[in-house]
Amino acid sequence: MKKLALLAAAALALGGLTSTSTAQEQRQKGGWNPEEMRARMAERMRELLDVKSEDEWKLIYARIEKVTEAQREARALNGDMRLLFSRSGETGGGEQGRTRGGTGGSPFGGTPNPEAEAFSKAVTNKAPTDELKQRMAKMREARKAAEANYDKAADDLRQVLTVRQEATLVAVGLLK
Repeated sequence: MKKLALLAAAALALGGLTSTSTAQEQRQKGGWNPEEMRARMAERMRELLDVKSEDEWKLIYARIEKVTEAQREARALNGDMRLLFSRSGETGGGEQGRTRGGTGGSPFGGTPNPEAEAFSKAVTNKAPTDELKQRMAKMREARKAAEANYDKAADDLRQVLTVRQEATLVAVGLLK
């Protein structure tokens, strides 16, 4: 069970870790190194999937990265939880707020989704009903597109996996 929990953490972090000036500063001070952590998690995933061949791993890992990116994009469209924890509906936080789990970003950084940003802003600003309907429709379309992107990436990954490897990735939540 510990192995599966570790693999789940690895799957979430694989595509989500980005190099930022803060991470670089920490690395210079001897602190946390995101690239090193990512490499360790990738190696651990390789062990759990029991991939011996370097060529096979390159193929599988490239597809795993596509799945994690598609998963992150889909998650970014799942809602703006900041609305629940803010006063007066203000989500604030600027760029930092968005990249720490806010709309369109991941907790590890990322680019905010413009549809999600516009929708959240419309809700926060109590936009007129017609605008809300329009924004909801666009969000639903964006969510469908992101889910379709994930499904395609997942199908591509499944094509190069054994049943045991696929089961492992389903167990940790990388695949459905």
